Amino acid sequence: MGTSGKSEEIIILSDDEDDKDTSCLIVEVEAVKKTVGVLPVSPQDEDLVVTFSRRPDVLPHARYDCPIHPFMPTDCERTAPMANNQLICDQCFCYVCDKLASLCGMWCCSGECHCNSHNKSDFWNGVRNTALLGELQRFNLTLSEVDHRLRNAGFYLVLAIFVSLKQKLVDGGM
Repeated sequence: MGTSGKSEEIIILSDDEDDKDTSCLIVEVEAVKKTVGVLPVSPQDEDLVVTFSRRPDVLPHARYDCPIHPFMPTDCERTAPMANNQLICDQCFCYVCDKLASLCGMWCCSGECHCNSHNKSDFWNGVRNTALLGELQRFNLTLSEVDHRLRNAGFYLVLAIFVSLKQKLVDGGM
């Protein structure tokens, strides 16, 4: 694809599902002769001096995206952790519960192992919807349509039904 024999162009297309726009990046690669031994220092190399470096901050992320512990995706395994899926860093979130993995009560529980959950599985997406929507699933809502107040509405709906039934029992018993 190059215009001359000395350089090439590489075209990289992003087909990431999370990106709304498809991106295109054209990179020119120049042929570099391999030399044996130490390369001479040029004046341009002397302009750059690294005086400080540190590890980058790890931002909150779903367990399957952890940059520290590799994740092994499975379609619907929930009986036991796969490979090292139970390992977490301080910033790992449970995909099902939507809270820190260290606070997830079902992280390594036999029969409902949340540590294996990920967003590419229809099974785990269903488990997540059930856990986060609860009673709101009756209204055919999706997670993208629900904010944190409406998410709590399912709890309040069940509470209101319970209080109503309790009041009927008290009134009927008098």
